[in-house]
Amino acid sequence: MITVQSNNSNINTKRDNFNAKKRDETEIKNILKITTASSLSALGIVLSSITVLIPNVEFISFTIFLITILFGFSTGLFSMISISLIYELIVTPIYGSSGILILFKMVCYLILVLTTMILRKIIDHLSFWEIGIFGGVFALFYDIVTTVGGQLIILQENITLAYLFTVIVFGIPFTVVHILGNFIIFSSLKEIINWIKIAFNYKGIDYISLGFFENKKVAASKNRTEKEE
Repeated sequence: MITVQSNNSNINTKRDNFNAKKRDETEIKNILKITTASSLSALGIVLSSITVLIPNVEFISFTIFLITILFGFSTGLFSMISISLIYELIVTPIYGSSGILILFKMVCYLILVLTTMILRKIIDHLSFWEIGIFGGVFALFYDIVTTVGGQLIILQENITLAYLFTVIVFGIPFTVVHILGNFIIFSSLKEIINWIKIAFNYKGIDYISLGFFENKKVAASKNRTEKEE
C-alpha cells in the first residue's frame, strides 16, 4: 500500500513538474513573440522613414507580412494597426498628411494580413520569386485602392471615370517602382527568417519557441523526450 502511494506521489510530482515546465515555455514564447514583433515593427518604421523621400519604396507592407507569417493573425493584426498609426502620425506629416486616406491604407493592410494567413499554410513550398510576385501584386492593389480612394475623398461627386483613368495612368511610373520594390523586398522573406534563426541560435535560444518554420522531425523528437520525462 505504501509502495502504491509512493508511486502515485512520484507520478503526481512528475506531472506537476511537466506542467510547470510547459507554463514556463509558454511564457517564454509569449515574451519572445512580443519582443520580436515589436523590434521588427520598429525596424520597419525606421527603414520606411529612411526611404520616405524615395517615391513608393516602403517597408511597412513587408513588415506586416513578415510578422503575420511568423506569429499569425492576432499578432499580425495588432502590428498592422500599431505600425500604420505610428507611421501616419509621426512620419507622414514630414511630407504631408494622409488624413482620412489612412482608412483606405488600413483596409489594404488588413487584406494583406488575411491573404498572408492563407499563404502561411504553403509558404514553405513557395520559391523566392513567387513570394516576390505576391508582394508586387499587393503593391499594385494598394496603389489602385489608395489612388482611387484619395480622389473620391477630394472630388467626391465631381469625379468621373475618365479622370480616374487619367490619374491611374499618370501614376504608372510610381506604381512600377512600388511593384519592383515590393518584389525585391518580399522575395527576401526566407533569407530574413534565416537571419532571425541565426540571431536566436547565437543567443542560445531555440527558434522553435517562436512557433513557426519548425523542423517537424526535431519537434517530434522533442515531444517524445518530454513524454518520456
